[in-house]
Amino acid sequence: MAEPLKVIVLDDDPTGSQTVHGCPLLLRWDTASLAQGLAHPSPLLFLLANTRALDPAAAAERVREICRALKPAVAAAVAAGWIENWLIVSRGDSTLRGHFPLEPQVIAEELGPFAATLLAPAFLPGGRSTAAGIHRLHGEPVHTTEFARDRLFGFSTSYLPDWVAEKTAGRIPAAAVQSISLAELDGAPQPLAARLAALAGPPPLGAVVAVDAEQPQQLAVLGE
Repeated sequence: MAEPLKVIVLDDDPTGSQTVHGCPLLLRWDTASLAQGLAHPSPLLFLLANTRALDPAAAAERVREICRALKPAVAAAVAAGWIENWLIVSRGDSTLRGHFPLEPQVIAEELGPFAATLLAPAFLPGGRSTAAGIHRLHGEPVHTTEFARDRLFGFSTSYLPDWVAEKTAGRIPAAAVQSISLAELDGAPQPLAARLAALAGPPPLGAVVAVDAEQPQQLAVLGE
């Protein structure tokens, strides 16, 4: 029976796959490897892009290469009845380090267009939570931590709309970033589904949405 939804994760660092189990982790994206990964019964497929270790140009080239290999592979998997639908995730760092907006933009250019890009950096087991648009590490605004002083990925704000504006050099202003508070929708998947279905925005990223999350059940509702 076809997996109703396959979540394909482009992981920019080896740590992402350490938080899950029972799913394929591919270190390459040739046709045979992708076919095996997409045919696997797990709803998750991780591709280790390892782009956080690359400069922006090399990271964009690798993401583009993966997406161009994925497009026909996913079409073939749907035709073969292995999957029905698919969702792409650009897995970055929960302390806001990574090639943003570069990686999701390349993904959208190759595999989109998409109605929206959800920015959900909360990693609750690691003490990373988001409330009122402010991303925190163990309760401290993440821009006050050492991670914000990263040589390549540094930033000056923990407020996600302002962070998006900073990372896009103003191309996406803070006022254009929408928000979803999972605390307000806790345990209510239907209102959340209606909210997600209504999202729309201009290419390449569609609507950019900052997602609040403070409890595991809130992220579970989003995953549903």
